[in-house]
Amino acid sequence: MQFPPYGNYSVDISGNVLEVFAVGAWNLKTTQIFVEEMHSLIKRFEGKPWAALMDGRRWVLATPDCQTCLSEAIKTNITMGLCRSAYVLDSGMVKKAHLERTHPSKQRDLEFPTYERQYFERYFQALNWLHQEGFSPINSPLK
Repeated sequence: MQFPPYGNYSVDISGNVLEVFAVGAWNLKTTQIFVEEMHSLIKRFEGKPWAALMDGRRWVLATPDCQTCLSEAIKTNITMGLCRSAYVLDSGMVKKAHLERTHPSKQRDLEFPTYERQYFERYFQALNWLHQEGFSPINSPLK
């Protein structure tokens, strides 16, 4: 399998869930375009609680400058109603460690008391957790 030179993604809203499929190795430009598109989409939630489901099994990682960009984007998402993030990753620890650097710092947990992130190896495990938390891609669609 050959990955695109600067990574790729698809992002869409289903129900009250933002679904992201990340592929390849991301550079800062890919990350910035992704964040811009994502922020445009999540306006449709109108500040109501929502969740993110990110499938990173075909993602190869990102450059270090992407981590800062994603960290700031996640903080913005939380202020715009993001309550839960479910990350689907393969069993290795490298991707999880990379993504942990984008998580709002533990000292800020009090600042973001309604936000929680979990990691899963199977897509349906992530869907089940989100469903238990009140988020589902099969909820009635947004306008």
